[in-house]
Amino acid sequence: MKNLTVLMAVLLLVTSLATAAVSYYLDQLVFEGLYPGLTTEDYSATLVAPNSVLSDFGPLNSSTNNMLFATGGIVDGFSFDNLDGGDNVVLTPPFLGVTSVTVGPNTFDHSSEYSFSVPVNAFAIEIVMPMAPGSIDIEVFGASGSLGTTTASGGVPGIFWGVYSDEDITRIEFIEPSTNGELFSNAQFGAVSALDHSTWGNIKTSF
Repeated sequence: MKNLTVLMAVLLLVTSLATAAVSYYLDQLVFEGLYPGLTTEDYSATLVAPNSVLSDFGPLNSSTNNMLFATGGIVDGFSFDNLDGGDNVVLTPPFLGVTSVTVGPNTFDHSSEYSFSVPVNAFAIEIVMPMAPGSIDIEVFGASGSLGTTTASGGVPGIFWGVYSDEDITRIEFIEPSTNGELFSNAQFGAVSALDHSTWGNIKTSF
């Protein structure tokens, strides 16, 4: 029994040490300064006319071929979709005041997901809520399961939100807690190296 107790304690210690370190960012300049060179998607290749709204089936990725995007109109490496199985929507500026092309679930109270087919440990998005400012619950997942949960804000113009994990991110769920309708613009994603602060020479000072 004593050996079993020790073994369980060791397993719990190993599990806690293996937990991914996740950081969230609300400042775009800070995020982009820490994690430069990410792949970006501004959805500007949409087939939707300016100052318009249009919906069609998902998912939205590089293979999409519908009224919203032609094949290859979205960069490879990620997929966006309505988690509740409905259509997705595109809004183009200046419809409802949006300042960039935005995508999201067509139904206000549906949730959504970004998933990745390439290694990704840094991701950022602008969260747009044209009907009214609000908040949204976010859960980040990796191969080991949930890496963390947080809440972020959306509005018009979009509000920046970013995340970094030292474990690869496989998908991110955006859970709509109200009926504001979440949309997204200007996605950034990619694999970056962890910041090296292991030596004093790598710490920048202002004095």
